[in-house]
Amino acid sequence: MGFLKRGGWVVLVVLLHASGAVAQIVNVQALFDEKAELGPAAAIELGGDWRTGSTQLFSIRGSLVGQLRSEREVWLGVIRGEYSFASGERIVSQVLEHVRYRRPFSDLLSGEVFAQHEYNEFRRLQLRILLGAGPRFVLFNEEATGLTFGVALMLEHERLRKDGEPDAGDRYTDPRVSSYLLGRVRLMENIHLVETVYFQPRVTRPSDLRVLNETLFAVTPNPRVTVGIGFNLTYDSAPPATVPPLDTQLRTTVGVKL
Repeated sequence: MGFLKRGGWVVLVVLLHASGAVAQIVNVQALFDEKAELGPAAAIELGGDWRTGSTQLFSIRGSLVGQLRSEREVWLGVIRGEYSFASGERIVSQVLEHVRYRRPFSDLLSGEVFAQHEYNEFRRLQLRILLGAGPRFVLFNEEATGLTFGVALMLEHERLRKDGEPDAGDRYTDPRVSSYLLGRVRLMENIHLVETVYFQPRVTRPSDLRVLNETLFAVTPNPRVTVGIGFNLTYDSAPPATVPPLDTQLRTTVGVKL
């Protein structure tokens, strides 16, 4: 996702969106604009589907990403939402907010602190809150490639919705270790590959594990247009009742700088 600097906007229109339930792990690392100028930057993503005839479907989704960079620190904020109806029945309803603060200590080491709130009706999440902090290491950063590793200890609180399932209304408060590895490769002058893998085991029971693998191809045919194709795979070894452990998501976006 590109950021527009100093007063402009980036509009990203979703062309294709095929998925199961949306993943609980959110890859905010790929949203940082590492080459942004000092000061504020912002991006907005909008998408939708409207189908009639044999398939009745209406879907709208969007996100707003803001970044504030100074010489000594970086703030990132994300707001996402999605609502979908099929044949008059709501099939997707989710909202997420994430705030992250990063302070560099050297070219190779920085510290991060973050907080997140999430509601996802069809993962049966009435409430999910995260608070975490940890170091981030730049393993190498060349013109065409880069590799970053981060790890954080986070406190996770979940409350499931009250419905007819056996675990309805259950509450969980657990510490988790959240580690990620992010790699960037410039395949050609205007084509980049970004690969991110997250592992989030529960501290008190490591077999309770969540994994996210996100692959993103970004093509920039000219300075004003960016086309992205991404595939996400998420695994949760202990999901709520009736929620599948494995999710996939395929999405294509077009970014236009105005």
